Amino acid sequence: MAVDIPNYRVVEKLGVGAQTRIFRARCMRTGRDYAVKIVKIVNPEDAGFIELLRTEHAIGTAIDHPIMRKVYELRMLRRRLKVYGAILFMEYVPGISLADKEFSAPLDDILRIFSETAEGLHAMHLGEYVHADLKPNNIMLTDGGKVKLIDLGQSSKIREAKPRIQGSIDYMAPEQVRRDKLDERTDVFGIGSTLHRVLTGRAISTKMNQTINMQAQSLVGRRVADRGEFATEELPPALARLIEDCCHIDPDDRIKNMTLLIERIDLVRMTLAKARAEVHSDRDASDAPKNDQDVPGDDDES
Repeated sequence: MAVDIPNYRVVEKLGVGAQTRIFRARCMRTGRDYAVKIVKIVNPEDAGFIELLRTEHAIGTAIDHPIMRKVYELRMLRRRLKVYGAILFMEYVPGISLADKEFSAPLDDILRIFSETAEGLHAMHLGEYVHADLKPNNIMLTDGGKVKLIDLGQSSKIREAKPRIQGSIDYMAPEQVRRDKLDERTDVFGIGSTLHRVLTGRAISTKMNQTINMQAQSLVGRRVADRGEFATEELPPALARLIEDCCHIDPDDRIKNMTLLIERIDLVRMTLAKARAEVHSDRDASDAPKNDQDVPGDDDES
């Protein structure tokens, strides 16, 4: 795909999709960097990718929150009045996603990242939208340690059903597959399934990854063992329960909204911090002198 953006210089490629490419581009007038998502229509069915950009632009400009990547401008590319592509200008976020092999962080920092992600999702929900495509690739950590939630192309109005199945197979809530109405609990499922993957390296069992053909070319390299109901045995019990309470099949059994989810994450963080403090206290006690005979005193013979 040739890249020619008037008054911008392409600095590097950031990502690749089906008919989508994402670049870092520098405005020659201001020197400011942007993430630009470019879609070109090659086949008639590619028009759906334009609709994803329209969705991302509409929602991204409607929601203003520090956790949400800012979305600025959508330019339609026309030739003889016919649309053949589009360019979406977004905030450039220097950093890595939680899916990056270089991502590593202590458990408490990971929980902080997910708590802040939930804050951004809460803002989306107040704006009457659900993200509906939460996964490690869509949670960015900037070079300064800030969290950014990206990729709103699969998002939709809250309490509405999508006309077709959209999402990522390892993170998709059952109601997305059934094409039921989506709400806050859909993103709660996404948070839980994403947290599970980040902490265990494995996907939970979803309606989609239970039925996919594991021999499909797009899944080469993945093992059947990579999928399981939960792989939380080695996680602290409070954290394992949190993930399971996010990922119930029935939305009515899940944590209800992001406010309650943030409270649960904070509770888990406090529980783990208390456990760490007790371990350190026990260790210090075991290293201390056991009785008075161990302590040199005035009565000791010289």
